[in-house]
Amino acid sequence: MLSVNADSYYNQPASSAQVQNDFSQYMTNVNEKLQKNWTPPDFLEEAHTRILFKINRDGEIYSARIIESSGDNIYDESAINALKKSMPFGAFPKNTTRESLTINYSFDTTLVKTDKMKYYYELAKKNYYNDKPAALKYINLAINEVNGDDESYFLYKRRARIKEAMGEHVSALDDFEKYEQMKSRVDLKRVHALKHQAEVEDTAFAYFYLAYAYEQIKDYENAIHAINKAIERTDLNNNYKRYRTELVKRISL
Repeated sequence: MLSVNADSYYNQPASSAQVQNDFSQYMTNVNEKLQKNWTPPDFLEEAHTRILFKINRDGEIYSARIIESSGDNIYDESAINALKKSMPFGAFPKNTTRESLTINYSFDTTLVKTDKMKYYYELAKKNYYNDKPAALKYINLAINEVNGDDESYFLYKRRARIKEAMGEHVSALDDFEKYEQMKSRVDLKRVHALKHQAEVEDTAFAYFYLAYAYEQIKDYENAIHAINKAIERTDLNNNYKRYRTELVKRISL
C-alpha cells in the first residue's frame, strides 16, 4: 500500500481551498505514478519509509531526502528508485503561480493479504503484552483466513512467539519450523522472479534486490555476482560496495 501524507508542504502560503483546487488532480497523478513504479521488497512483514521531495514547475525532482527510514536499506532504496522512475511528474496546473512543490510522502507496505486477516493480526499484536490467550485466539483466526498460504509464513512466527511467551515451548518450536519451511519456499520463488525481473529491467536496483534474495537462501556466490552487476550499473554505488564486502565475509565464515 502506498499513501501520500495529507499535510504536504507548499512553497508559498495559501488557503486549504486554493491548494485543493490547484493540486487535487495533480497529487492524484503523482500518487498513481509512484504506485505504478514502486516495487517494494516483499521480505518484510511491515515497513514504512517517508521521503520529503521537491519538484519544480516541470515536474522534475530537484531535491529528495529520507526523513523516516524503514531501517532496511533495500526497502529505503526501493522508495528512492520509485521516485527516479516516476520523473517527470508533469507540468504544474496552469492556474497556479507556484514555482515549486514540496511533498511529504509515505511508502508503506504489509504482507497482510485480506481485511479480516489484517483485523485479526492487529488484534493479536495489540493483546500480546496484556492478554496472551486473546492474542493466541486472534492469531489463530488470522491463520485460518489464509488456508496455509506460504506467503503468510510470518503469521506462524508471530504465533510461535505468543506460544513461547505462554510457556508452550514444544508447540512454539513446531510453529517456528513451519515458518522456516514456508519462508524457504517463498524465498526460492522470489529468487526466480527477481532473476527474470533483473534481466528484463537491467537496472542497479533490480540486481541489488536480487542479491539480497540470493542472500536469504544463503547462495552467497550468486549474491556477489548480482551485486557486481548492480555496482556496474550506477556511479552511486558506495552502499552496494559495502554490501558486497559483507557478502564476501559471509563466504569466508
